[in-house]
Amino acid sequence: MPSRSASQIALFVAPVLVLLSYVIGPSPMSLDFWPGAVVMMLIGTLTAALVTTSGRSAWFVGVLTLMVYLTFAMSLYLLPPGLR
Repeated sequence: MPSRSASQIALFVAPVLVLLSYVIGPSPMSLDFWPGAVVMMLIGTLTAALVTTSGRSAWFVGVLTLMVYLTFAMSLYLLPPGLR
């Protein structure tokens, strides 16, 4: 199952990046996500799960996925997380 594997990798990578930020980064990173980021991760995960469940795809499914990510990028550009 692709979605389970992706969630397992995400649950491993996030804490590792936090620990590495103490050594590599200019300031420590935290796991304190703002609510918009959590909603975007949920929608992105649901979109990826819907795209991969059938095992087949078409060009418009790829365009749908790109539009979801483009919407996230535009919303983060127009309203950065610091302006909540």
